Amino acid sequence: MAAALPGVARRSGRGPKAISAALRATALGRFPAEERAWADRVEAHRRELPAIIAAAGPAARGHAERLAEATAAARWMSLPPVWGRFLMRLVRELAPRSCLELGTGFGLSTAYQAAALELNGEGRITSLDQEALTAIARPGLEGLGLGERVELTGGMIEETLAAAVKRAAPIDYALLDADHTEDGTLKAFDAVAPHLGDGAVVVLDDVNWTDGMRRAWAAVERRDCVTATVGLRRVGIAVVSSR
Repeated sequence: MAAALPGVARRSGRGPKAISAALRATALGRFPAEERAWADRVEAHRRELPAIIAAAGPAARGHAERLAEATAAARWMSLPPVWGRFLMRLVRELAPRSCLELGTGFGLSTAYQAAALELNGEGRITSLDQEALTAIARPGLEGLGLGERVELTGGMIEETLAAAVKRAAPIDYALLDADHTEDGTLKAFDAVAPHLGDGAVVVLDDVNWTDGMRRAWAAVERRDCVTATVGLRRVGIAVVSSR
């Protein structure tokens, strides 16, 4: 993260400044006390997730087997804590009013971003994923006291996205963390882009996961609406202009 600072720090505008501040804080581990408290709450929920997921799984398998599968799923489907803290810091700095997340998963990244909105005192995040996942994420978010900051939309994202972006527009911030294929990533970005406000920030996860994702990220960087980008190995961040 520290290596990306010089490039983005030279950029002007709300988006680059927010990204630069979030990178600096995360690289140095300097987070406000209130953010550390929220991170502790979210991570406590992370530790409880395997049992919650296992309880929601098929009863035909034994509890130990379900718990092992749930533990693995919670690990690979969720952003690590450092990235959660980075997203929270980024949302704090950017202070968006309307946010979009594609890929709720089990709601951990959603919780970090919603906690930032709660600390900011304004803003909501619309998060989309399959019904089976939003059904697990919803009680966790409500238990954390973040239900009022989040609008969960269950169903196939390709079927719910068009209506969701219209409701959320103009979108100030988006996290694309659902379809990790080249075609799916570009379709998602291009579907969201017309509904982004000027200077909006878009975070894409797993941009180096496969050759296809690397091509997708390179294509996003070349989009006419993209005015600045930051590559952080795992994630890519784009600043978008609507002008």
